[in-house]
Amino acid sequence: MTTYTSPDIQPIARRGLRYWMLPGLCALGIALGPGLAGAEGQQWPLETLRLTQAGAGGGDTFFGTVRAREIAGLSYGARGCIVDVSEDARRERVVRAGQVLVKLDDQRTVLALRTAEARVLELNAAVEERQLDFEAAEADDRRRKEELAFVVEEFERGSVMLGRGLINETSMDAIERRFMDAGFAAERAIEAIANARSAIRRAEIALEIGKLDMQSAVINLGMFTLEAPFDGILVGFDPNVGDCVQEGELAARIYRPDQKSVDVYLRVSRLTATDDSGLVIGAPVQVTRVNGQECGGNITRIDTEADSETQYVEVTVDVEPACAPSLFLNESVEIAPDQTDGAEYSVPNGAIQGTATVFLLDEQSRRLIATEAEIVSRGDHETVVRLGDADGRLLVTQSRAAMVDGVLVDGL
Repeated sequence: MTTYTSPDIQPIARRGLRYWMLPGLCALGIALGPGLAGAEGQQWPLETLRLTQAGAGGGDTFFGTVRAREIAGLSYGARGCIVDVSEDARRERVVRAGQVLVKLDDQRTVLALRTAEARVLELNAAVEERQLDFEAAEADDRRRKEELAFVVEEFERGSVMLGRGLINETSMDAIERRFMDAGFAAERAIEAIANARSAIRRAEIALEIGKLDMQSAVINLGMFTLEAPFDGILVGFDPNVGDCVQEGELAARIYRPDQKSVDVYLRVSRLTATDDSGLVIGAPVQVTRVNGQECGGNITRIDTEADSETQYVEVTVDVEPACAPSLFLNESVEIAPDQTDGAEYSVPNGAIQGTATVFLLDEQSRRLIATEAEIVSRGDHETVVRLGDADGRLLVTQSRAAMVDGVLVDGL
């Protein structure tokens, strides 16, 4: 609050500004009510306040804390001792997707992988052998069929010759025996083909199992290497060569630098206001750093519970990706809703006359200027209003007499 006593409007501490009607303006005293319509030169205390544009939240200053929107944990996939650490990652904290961060001692796992690879080669050879057995069985089947066809012809000729008496029973018995042996051999050849086909299938299954074992060995080997899952920034990354770790132990956390949010607490009245000052999910806000840098953002989450004592609600603001990388985690920033038309000012409730009228004091002409303000939000002691460009001007906050537009004010 500023007080004035001299005609030059210079501040004097602990004294109220007094004004009166100058000659020629007594007619205006009628409009000021009975208290002001007295003799010329009568004085009334007048208190003023130099307007300063409201800060964040339309007259309120809200400070929030920057955090990563999504932060992922990096854990060791195997038990072992560290043999190599990326110095670039530990020093700069900025990593690329796929960058190796830590290597564990993997000699036994490498040996297991080589064994699995050799086993796959062996099973491949076994499949080839079973394929050769199958081809041999098919060739034997063809020979047996040709032999059976020849014996069948011989049996038919022997039967004719036996009927004509050209051969005896003994010769015919020998022919019949060869006929039966050829038939049995042909049947065994067919069975051999089926067995060879089954052996191939078993060999292929064994090969598939071997390949799966090799893939498992590859995965196990990968567990001994800790890599960055995406481009990001590491938090809490401080391993040392020679340290032994357990499977599942947390190595670091990582987040994307362009995905940051601000956690801030706003008053319930700002969130529930029915006019333009009300804030809802999706509402644009302005994030201001201590160095004056401004970033855009939007409200993405409003908590469902307010603090019972302070009546503040936790709100999350997502910062624009283009501006987010420059913000530090845990940095304190100021949050303000995007300004609408007209600057906003926080004024005492007593400065508002009638519905929404305030009086400004022109320091050059020393006259009161009645101005209609737009009410943004009301508080117990202060009201946030929009007055256009009134920054730095004097606002009359209290008067013991009614005020009229154009009244000339002088000081003592």
